[in-house]
Amino acid sequence: MEMKQRAERLLQALGGADNLTHLVYCASRVRVQLRNDALLDKTSVADIAGVKAIVSVDKQQKTEYQLVMGPGNAKTFYQEIVAAGGLENLAVDR
Repeated sequence: MEMKQRAERLLQALGGADNLTHLVYCASRVRVQLRNDALLDKTSVADIAGVKAIVSVDKQQKTEYQLVMGPGNAKTFYQEIVAAGGLENLAVDR
């Protein structure tokens, strides 16, 4: 599946681009926080090619969802998510 299509599927599984409040990446993970956690479809996220796992981490009254991509894969996927969702305002390059 093409990266853009995966990014669009991921945004849908996360409850839509408007549901994201925070989006960053590191070497092997894309990290997101959501406005409404109930809109998250973890099964659909886990089924997206390239996502090895989804991990929930509690952080000061908010949950951060970490999409485990593997070394060297997170940045490209992150960039596609930003582009597909028009999320430049949330984009935090590291």
